[in-house]
Amino acid sequence: MATPRDRYLRHGLRHVHGWLDTYSAAFIRSVTEVQAQAGETGGLAEIGVHHGKLFILLALSARPGEVGLAIDVFGDQHLNTDQSGHGDRAVFEQNVRKWVPDADVKIVQKSSLEVTPADILAACGPVRLASIDGGHTEECARNDLRLMEAVLTLRGVVVLDDYFNQSWPGVSSGTNQYLLDPAARLRPFAISPNKLYLAFDEVTAFYRSEMRERNAYYYEKTARFMNSDVDVYGTHEFTFTFKRWLIDAVKRSPLAPYARALYAHIRRQGAR
Repeated sequence: MATPRDRYLRHGLRHVHGWLDTYSAAFIRSVTEVQAQAGETGGLAEIGVHHGKLFILLALSARPGEVGLAIDVFGDQHLNTDQSGHGDRAVFEQNVRKWVPDADVKIVQKSSLEVTPADILAACGPVRLASIDGGHTEECARNDLRLMEAVLTLRGVVVLDDYFNQSWPGVSSGTNQYLLDPAARLRPFAISPNKLYLAFDEVTAFYRSEMRERNAYYYEKTARFMNSDVDVYGTHEFTFTFKRWLIDAVKRSPLAPYARALYAHIRRQGAR
């Protein structure tokens, strides 16, 4: 039976305004599955939620007792100095109620430059999965990485948006400034369409191994990036499009019932 998260990824994602590649959404889901298997617990937080496209996925990934934290300036657009988004709090709250009505969600309507680690810990406790998609200036990118580093759990993961987006060079330069700081503890370990994934250096090998196992079909290559080995997934459009086409073709064919039975069998074997 499809879970609420499965239904959102299949049917809801395209109905919530925002910018999130379909494969990156699936990759983020697999990060949460790895964390669940490892027993990692903590809050799920996003800086820059817009209308909730990614935040809803985070909230749907929360387990009992875990809190989703949304940080955004929303209508206080005088704080959005680079005009990198224009979130609407009423629309965001409506989308959350529609897709994840039972979630424990806290909202902080502030610039992340005004948020402290103590504010986050008070709202949701240590964070196991954080998305950074707020201000796109050098200052904001650098600040937000330091902010999430300060509250991250041991096996926590930070998902950074727009590092490779040529329209927002401040994200790249601010992130590089952070990564070149000898005091920085987060290191990159994976890339998916328009997303960079970081974790503490002690656990990047763990995540690289686990994500390769779960996303082998979409793995493209390993590259050296900012003195770290990172694995690249799903950025070749043909890879993702062909598999999606093949799956859809099988679903429409007379083989569909047999394919579903085989898939269910494989899932059961893998769960043992």
